[in-house]
Amino acid sequence: MKALLLKDFYTLIKQIKIYIILILIFASIPGYSIAAIAMVYAAMLPITALAYDERSKWNSLALMMPYSDGSIVGSKYVLGYIAVACAALLSIAAQIVMSLIKNTAFEIEGIVSVILVACVATVMLAVNLPFMFKFGVEKGRLAFFALIIIMTGAGMLLGDGLAGFLSESYVNIVTAMFAAVVFTLVINLISIAISIRIYKKRV
Repeated sequence: MKALLLKDFYTLIKQIKIYIILILIFASIPGYSIAAIAMVYAAMLPITALAYDERSKWNSLALMMPYSDGSIVGSKYVLGYIAVACAALLSIAAQIVMSLIKNTAFEIEGIVSVILVACVATVMLAVNLPFMFKFGVEKGRLAFFALIIIMTGAGMLLGDGLAGFLSESYVNIVTAMFAAVVFTLVINLISIAISIRIYKKRV
């Protein structure tokens, strides 16, 4: 799978440098709404990688290589997880730096907010990828863009207000974060299983 990830990484770096730079910039700007946008954009990178695979007829070439269906499909999910995690870590680092500059305490709710938005981004990825493997990137764009609009809007609405809600809520924030992470994990495991089954039928 490492080789597959490197393939996608080199392809993305070569083709969409500006897009990746924008994700890094958005993730580095203090503010949870901007961080939400960065993580949603990061979750879109596997879709872009799939589009380049389709154009280059990669699936036909992959049949002659010693890669399992699980590795090929799983590499796209792992690519998305790495991208979202990098955006989340940059966002947390930016919030910490801003707190140090302003000489204010960095609240744990800030980290929880970023983690919850990262969960939303990875759930979006989990919902999207089976459609892309089933219909292809071009035919799956309608469902893709509809989901992006919904998730981006939700992320922007929830981003700045999430930390305030958590600080005022009686719900234990650790419990809320744990529940969100478990839900995200379950959805992604189901999505991976569906995508592998779809991919086997396509090839």
